[in-house]
Amino acid sequence: MNKFTILSRALDFIEENLTGEITPEMCAEKCCYSLSNLQKMFRCAFHIGIADYISRRRLTMAARELLETNSTVLEIALKYGYNSHEVFTRAFVRLWGVTPKKFRKSSGFYEIYPKLAEFRTMTDERGNIMSLWRRFDVSHLYDFICERRGKYAICFDMVGLLYINDTYGRAAGDIAIAEGLRRMDSAAKEGMLPIRIGGDEFVLITDLSDREAAQKLMEKILSENGKMCISGNAEFPVSMRADIEVIPDKGTIRYNELFEKLYISCYKAEHKDQQ
Repeated sequence: MNKFTILSRALDFIEENLTGEITPEMCAEKCCYSLSNLQKMFRCAFHIGIADYISRRRLTMAARELLETNSTVLEIALKYGYNSHEVFTRAFVRLWGVTPKKFRKSSGFYEIYPKLAEFRTMTDERGNIMSLWRRFDVSHLYDFICERRGKYAICFDMVGLLYINDTYGRAAGDIAIAEGLRRMDSAAKEGMLPIRIGGDEFVLITDLSDREAAQKLMEKILSENGKMCISGNAEFPVSMRADIEVIPDKGTIRYNELFEKLYISCYKAEHKDQQ
């Protein structure tokens, strides 16, 4: 079983048990994987531990229920594993910056959400900005994808990333990855999100339901293929291949099944030139 499959199983297990008993140990047991290695995997992929991820997912679901239901704060707290109003409120404030009561009075979930977004820049050896992109809080990824059922996802595969790493060094590979993300993010409109799902595979989750519009967006991003990047004294081109996939519009979305589908599209993009 590869690491991607293990991580996907852990994410699915968490989603299925947000209102029940769930611990990092239970996640590891479900995946037939050691707890220490699963923790390392989470921190490498998401920069947070398993327990922190579970907490964020529960607090995200609790926030939605505050806005979308008439349940009391205590009822919601108990549903998501907090044994008192006070404990829930402290945890809620740490994540959202406001009390559950004040959050409920807000006009909408996304009025609060952007506080969790980060913007990062990356520069080349000459000080030029290579990337300006959002680091999405992965604990909200499931909700983001579910809200885009039936919409198109554009799957990208980097061309020759291993060659760049081997020839010019890992720093050059990082610059190539950042450049690919920059191209996706600069073309994306509000309501779209670029994510990395593998070593050199990326997906732009769009809000487009028209295939022709998704195709035009894909072509716009690919029009930058061949543009040069710089690392040290080396200059090298950065290019990507791409294909389009639809996010399932029926049934329960499972990370394992969805990501496998997106990986297949990345694979198809990678082998287009060989057909």
